[in-house]
Amino acid sequence: MRTFKVGDRVKFLDAEGGGVITKIVSPSLVNVEVDGFEIPTLTKEIVLDFVEDKAGKMFCSKPEDNNLSAVYDENDDVSFDTYDDTRMERLYLSRKGQEKDKGVYLAFVPCDQKWMMSGEYFVYLVNNSDYTLLYSLFLKDEQNNCFKGEDYGSVEEKSRLLLATIEDKELEKWTSGVIQLLFHKDASKTVLMPANYEIKIRTSKFFKEGCFEQSGLFVEKALIVPIVSLSTHDIAAQYEKTSAQIQAQAKRLQDMQAESVVVKVQQAKPTSFFDKHIVAKGEAEVDLHIEELTDSDANLSAADMLNIQLDYFRKCLDKAIEMNLDKIVFIHGVGQGVLKHNIEEELNRYSFLHFFPASMRKYGVGATEVLISKNKK
Repeated sequence: MRTFKVGDRVKFLDAEGGGVITKIVSPSLVNVEVDGFEIPTLTKEIVLDFVEDKAGKMFCSKPEDNNLSAVYDENDDVSFDTYDDTRMERLYLSRKGQEKDKGVYLAFVPCDQKWMMSGEYFVYLVNNSDYTLLYSLFLKDEQNNCFKGEDYGSVEEKSRLLLATIEDKELEKWTSGVIQLLFHKDASKTVLMPANYEIKIRTSKFFKEGCFEQSGLFVEKALIVPIVSLSTHDIAAQYEKTSAQIQAQAKRLQDMQAESVVVKVQQAKPTSFFDKHIVAKGEAEVDLHIEELTDSDANLSAADMLNIQLDYFRKCLDKAIEMNLDKIVFIHGVGQGVLKHNIEEELNRYSFLHFFPASMRKYGVGATEVLISKNKK
């Protein structure tokens, strides 16, 4: 399987003749113009026409198996052979791209190189390094405010992997996310630290033709986003940066664990029955209506209901005094005034309590406000 581009002259494998590619529909389907007609054609059914293309002859045979990369001249027209994984392609490097561009990249290649600012894009993860790359890609889901796992896998050394073919309306989704990388090699003098890269791409770049450039990594024009640089002078900086990231992540993990312990202790602490009555700092409000204190009052006599209300009143008053609150409001209603009378008798026993009718605007005429003096002698 090959990756073709618009303008390529191709031949059919199973029929005579050929034509020119006019549109890239997907990595496996293109439109081929033959005698003025566009014919949808699978890429596995066509080959590049090298008859008159001297430069192309050097690619008629594959590179040696033990040579993962090939080198082309800056003016050469090249194509990409794939591994068994149909998404994986050997990376052909220009001579400038071999050392200068060593690293990992995210690349957006317009399917139609004539109309780069609209249509579809191939999204590639490019591994121009001597390591096998293990990756995990997450894209930001703005609607649900979370990260969603988009893809994971591996990319061979000096290779590129087709992550997706997207339409221009999907660009917003692919411009924000996180990619995590691990570098593996069977034998190496150095071991590269893992990398964690936050993807942040301005969508406006896709509508500026100047942002699509040719480089040592691609024959086609592409918008290329550097993820990790592995040139010799950047490796030490990469180690330092990644080490700092790991230390910061470890510190955040320790903080999260400490916070988790505090939360567990707080959750284990018994909740007071009185907590629900706190309405502000130093203030509480207690509704003594019988329906607030019992699930059902159907079988209760008037005396039973009064005893329940007074017991709860005493319990709450004692708690408010214990907590050194400034004030507490008891909502007792109007009725025949029996509950109010009993409450006032109880309050008169305390020299440090001062009580009076609560705000009529807020409670009507059925509530008593109690102020608690700090001096309880």
